[in-house]
Amino acid sequence: MADKKPVKEVVILYYRGNEAGMRNDYAKAFECFQKAAEHDYAPAQFSLGVCYEMGQGVPFNLSKAVEYYRKSADQGYAAAQCNLGWCYESGNGVEPDLDIAIDYYTKAAEQGYAPAQGNLGFCYDNGNGVEKDFHTAVDYYRKAAMSGNTFAQYNLGTCYEQGKGVSADIEKALGWYKRSAERGYAQAQNYLGSCYENGKGVKKNPVKAFEWYNYAAAQGHSRAKFNIENLKKQGLI
Repeated sequence: MADKKPVKEVVILYYRGNEAGMRNDYAKAFECFQKAAEHDYAPAQFSLGVCYEMGQGVPFNLSKAVEYYRKSADQGYAAAQCNLGWCYESGNGVEPDLDIAIDYYTKAAEQGYAPAQGNLGFCYDNGNGVEKDFHTAVDYYRKAAMSGNTFAQYNLGTCYEQGKGVSADIEKALGWYKRSAERGYAQAQNYLGSCYENGKGVKKNPVKAFEWYNYAAAQGHSRAKFNIENLKKQGLI
């Protein structure tokens, strides 16, 4: 390990890395994160993990991503705990282990980290590594949704639509779908489009349907692209 730099210098290196990343100068970002990570700075270790996972500024390497996520997570850094949990859930760079995934998600969720709360809600919703518990799923979805997590907002909407862990309420479902869609979540945009196309909780409106499908399709959502073509075939747009 390199000699310890003063904390201020390490933090400056880290923020220089963030600034380089915002300019899409990933090589410079990686260089800065690596120098800061050498001094056990957890945010930089996490960012190095992201670089390796995304192949930004360095060749794609999931094993190295896991290594740096773990170093950061072991220091209690919530974002790293969440990403490491996802690696264990999906088998990215490690053997899949849902028990370990749940443990890391829980550690991050207890710190109020919304993506981990959303992921943990999904695990309880679907019985991934835990026994299905819709009430607990809704609790975690709601916490994450209130923090603006679009994945959780969409899934909370499905809970209200289907009456999972809450009383069925299509108006509340649509409210959460719309929040998620307005913040750019393609799955919610596509689903909101289908609500307008089919009159689910709202009046049928093919123009509105096309609008939401188009937002999702612009992000590469394949089902939304199909739905747009279907509207055209029906002569609705």
